[in-house]
Amino acid sequence: MRRHNYLNASLFVSLACMTFFGGYVLGAKPLQAGFPRSPEPESSRIVEGSTATIQYMATVPASTGINYGNVSEFIQSRHEIVRALEHAIVGMKPGEEKTVELSPQEGFGTYDNGKTMNIPKTLLPPGATKGAIVQNAHGDLATVVAVGDLMALLDYNHPLAGKSLVVQLKVLKVENP
Repeated sequence: MRRHNYLNASLFVSLACMTFFGGYVLGAKPLQAGFPRSPEPESSRIVEGSTATIQYMATVPASTGINYGNVSEFIQSRHEIVRALEHAIVGMKPGEEKTVELSPQEGFGTYDNGKTMNIPKTLLPPGATKGAIVQNAHGDLATVVAVGDLMALLDYNHPLAGKSLVVQLKVLKVENP
């Protein structure tokens, strides 16, 4: 199985890890309005090459209230985050907030039925059950969809593939080149 390209979704690397390893937050609180402003000068706006630190909260509309949040640092225009978010934050400065809606194509891509695989149950780690996240010999992560007496169904799609996202961003810090 070929490796999946998550380059366009690297803002959500920590989000993916939280999802994969159970660190998601049910009913997480929105971004704190009172987060202290960075002492950056007024002219420190995000431009190509800026090192930016943002706080984000991503939600799946019509979900069961699962919210994902974290702080991420990246270099603007290096495509270290989703391109739609990279485009949306150009010109923002510390303390500014923005809400961005992402289609599945802009976030983690559409759901691909071809990224599921039946494997012998004996290849699963001991104790793996439906919903568990497992890793194959190539380092690819998959969700266990079903476990039968002899076979197991794995899904190599990202858990957020095919889902729209609403991302609330707050710029915490900007360092310009």
